[in-house]
Amino acid sequence: MARKHSTAIRSLALAAVGALALSHQVAAQGPSIKRGLWVGGEQFFSEFQGKALKQSGTPRATIAFGSREFFRPLSIAFDRHHNLWAGIGGTNTGSPPVIEISRADVALLKSGKPTKPKVILRNNGTSFDPFIIANSIAFDAAGDLWVSDNGRRAILEFLPTQIAHSGAPSPTVNITATDFLPEAIRFDASDNLWVLNARLQLPWSLLRFAAGDRAASGTPNPGLVVDLPDAINPVDLAFDSLGNLWLAGSVSQTDVLEMFPAAELGGSGEISPSVAVVVTSSAFGSLFGSGSCLGGIDFDGSGNLWVSVGADNGDCTAAPQLVEFTPSQLTAGGNLDPSVTIGQNSRKPSLFLPGPIRFGAAIK
Repeated sequence: MARKHSTAIRSLALAAVGALALSHQVAAQGPSIKRGLWVGGEQFFSEFQGKALKQSGTPRATIAFGSREFFRPLSIAFDRHHNLWAGIGGTNTGSPPVIEISRADVALLKSGKPTKPKVILRNNGTSFDPFIIANSIAFDAAGDLWVSDNGRRAILEFLPTQIAHSGAPSPTVNITATDFLPEAIRFDASDNLWVLNARLQLPWSLLRFAAGDRAASGTPNPGLVVDLPDAINPVDLAFDSLGNLWLAGSVSQTDVLEMFPAAELGGSGEISPSVAVVVTSSAFGSLFGSGSCLGGIDFDGSGNLWVSVGADNGDCTAAPQLVEFTPSQLTAGGNLDPSVTIGQNSRKPSLFLPGPIRFGAAIK
């Protein structure tokens, strides 16, 4: 059960929690846009930037907001206009939606005004459209929204015109099969869609869909199938600036980060690559059951890998925190102490059960 705090969260609306100032402005669009680390937690969305990410401590989030209606985000992503989108796992009414928290919404929240999400996508109970549950979301280079829905056993594409307003649009592309269990998804720098596939009774696989591989509905036909070793149970994936693939998840009740070199991921067919780097850390806590203590991973602009720890898992003893590993640490691998650790602020507890993380447009 979610922990209660003294901060009032308005029902059926997003409400700001402890923004540092009322005159914040979302950073302007453009190639030099400043990015902050956005965190989707059990109760709050929060953003950290600047000095808060440079040294260990318990800083307040630049802004934090939440809702009694939409909580426990499973995935977050940013569209081409730097609007925040989230696949929601918890809701008090209706089916779990995907919501858009626009830059205008954030502007209202930072001024202390509650607001409803600009767009709410969810099925109305009469069909599976647009999805049953959005386990993971991502945007391609054209601005299309892709949704991983293991309820429908499908990955689904929605055009920008379909998601401009709330509703229950039918997917433009529906790639599905009875033995397809897609979980986390991510685009690389070449606009390839990578899908973690939880195969029944088999180790997980990672599927790469180029634009042509995902152009039409039907059964999955990826250009590359990566059979994952070590029986890893992954929760998220990310690519560093060299195109190397990083996975976060658990292996035999131990949380790990694993790296697969880009050079081994450029072919086609089915491969079984070896893990090039493995990272463990006492900061990841201890597991006494299934799942993982890790909530998500992402790289900042300097090549540091950030990990959210203390996810919504009753078998996990990790403290809620964000941890950073530098490029030199990642090159060496091994059992590492984080370069930076951001812990829960006792007065503004926006890091309660942190889950997915992404770097996106900062507030200034």
